[in-house]
Amino acid sequence: MEVFLCPACGLALWEPVTVSCGHSFCKRCLGEVLPARCPVCRGKLRLPGSGAASCNVLLCSLLEKCLDRGTQLARLRGQARELLRGRDYRAALKSAQRGLELAPDDVSLRLCRSEVYVALQQYPEALKDLEVVCKSEPEECEAYFRKGKVLLEMGQKSEALLQFHHCLTLNPDFHAAQHEMEKILTQDDSPLPGTVMELPSAASLDLTSCNSGKDGAGPLLRPSCGVEYGQDAEGETEAGKGEALSELGQLEPRILQQPAWWPKRRKDSGTSPERQEGRLLGPGEETSPDAAAAAAAAIFSHCHQPELRDLLSVSDLECSLCIRMFFEPVTTPCGHTFCKECLERCLDHRPNCPLCKQSLREYLKVGKYNATVLLVEIMVATFPAQLADRERVHRAEMAELSNLTKNIPIFVCTMSFPGLLCPLHVFEPRYRLMMRRCQETGTKMFGMCMYENGKSFADYGCMLEIQHMEFLPDGRSLVDTIGRRRFRVLRRGQRDGYNTADIEYLEDEKVEGDELAELQRLHECTYQQAQRFCEQGDTALRQILLHRGPLPEKEEDIQATKDGPAWCWWLISILPLEPSDQLRLFASTSLRARLTQLKHILTGILQHHENSHPLADLSPRGQQQPANEAWEF
Repeated sequence: MEVFLCPACGLALWEPVTVSCGHSFCKRCLGEVLPARCPVCRGKLRLPGSGAASCNVLLCSLLEKCLDRGTQLARLRGQARELLRGRDYRAALKSAQRGLELAPDDVSLRLCRSEVYVALQQYPEALKDLEVVCKSEPEECEAYFRKGKVLLEMGQKSEALLQFHHCLTLNPDFHAAQHEMEKILTQDDSPLPGTVMELPSAASLDLTSCNSGKDGAGPLLRPSCGVEYGQDAEGETEAGKGEALSELGQLEPRILQQPAWWPKRRKDSGTSPERQEGRLLGPGEETSPDAAAAAAAAIFSHCHQPELRDLLSVSDLECSLCIRMFFEPVTTPCGHTFCKECLERCLDHRPNCPLCKQSLREYLKVGKYNATVLLVEIMVATFPAQLADRERVHRAEMAELSNLTKNIPIFVCTMSFPGLLCPLHVFEPRYRLMMRRCQETGTKMFGMCMYENGKSFADYGCMLEIQHMEFLPDGRSLVDTIGRRRFRVLRRGQRDGYNTADIEYLEDEKVEGDELAELQRLHECTYQQAQRFCEQGDTALRQILLHRGPLPEKEEDIQATKDGPAWCWWLISILPLEPSDQLRLFASTSLRARLTQLKHILTGILQHHENSHPLADLSPRGQQQPANEAWEF
């Protein structure tokens, strides 16, 4: 099950965290502070809306289900050892306790936890763990030595002396234990002679050179063999032995740091494979990347691993919102996973996680969500046929949404015109969904129609193309669009709360010969009037021009586009016309008729302007106001 290996440490994932690029790592591999870039893809990482990384809840569940007990224990042992070396004792204690919940009789975890307790100066708890280890492995001398050291810290010298004595009984070459006995018996407050008489006779230890003085003239106990514990006798000096004994015999000051007196194992100590696998590394020992990779391989090859498909079902990979197999699964900063589309639809209504209700405002503001890579790999490996079916359904939905004549989305707002910019403020959930679908299909197109009584929206509208979307933390968005083509509504409908329509596109009638020459003259005359209108306008018109820009340039070929010259639509958008009048001009497919109407309107406005009549008084609405200067929906 190499799919569950962490890309950073090479071991089985533990407390997996999914970062913004979609890759997943062990929580400890990421550290307390999120790195600037992903170790795998080197993409910039973000963890919006959350102060710390949260574990991926779904991946944690899958790991518990797929990783066998031995692998989980091996991972916990390794994690506890690493935390212990890093002096993160609270975290190491947590890992050891989790492992002991799975295997209460695990000796290596007991030893690890006892060492953590010692570092935390919780000696009674450490003693309990060591007693369990001594009962489980009565032939192992190391636990007795550690137990003796803990008893010394608790002030129980007589009990400690007996533990060191038993340690030497099991292994006469255990010089660290011998040294501790010497220190105890040479102190002023050493135990009573009756206690000393209980020690082994000269058959195992030489007591003849006992000296109780403080000058240390000679050792109290001398081994019958000159081999230091954990070292070879060959080439070793007495000074080196003394330094080693001193290092092993001295407990570090009473501060929260890893004790230095837990001995390394002897190479020939006969330690069981289980103990050796979970042994604590001594000071200075390091685990190389190659060794870590080898350990990971050993974990997964320890026994026959069942296939993922035998351990998982489709229900394990279902979105809790749509109750279907995940499609583009994304993981939120709070650690919950949903289909990308399902999550976005929920965030349309409320910027909170659908499960834990944690705020996702900053996550929503990003507006870009990457699929969780590991989950996609698991689905491909376990249920490829079901995933293919899910993808086919999604492609069919996108194909239907991509049709730009059938069931196109309609944004009921106001008039928009070909070639003109149309900024929108979108906050209704139905329109947020509509805009997102336009983006996902790749068309980036939707229809805009004005409201009309009795019809829900007018019979004519303009296709708008999305140019840019800015997402706000509360889910609203600012959308920059531009008008493309006019259309006529053939049939109305609805989808997921917003309006749809079947449409046909409008196209201006083409003329030739004398009609074209006459149309050119009409076009030139009307454009000149439009220029005079803009030049002689009052303050209100100048403000409109600042907002909408200057009069567009005149086109050379007035029939080049299907909707006619763009300046005509710009002029219609700023003239003080009723919406119904704008709609009649919009629906006309005759450029001649449209230019004639505009020429008539401009002539009237210019005449009134020359007679000093306020421009606003000429508006049928009694005030100067552009048709679609500012909208909010």
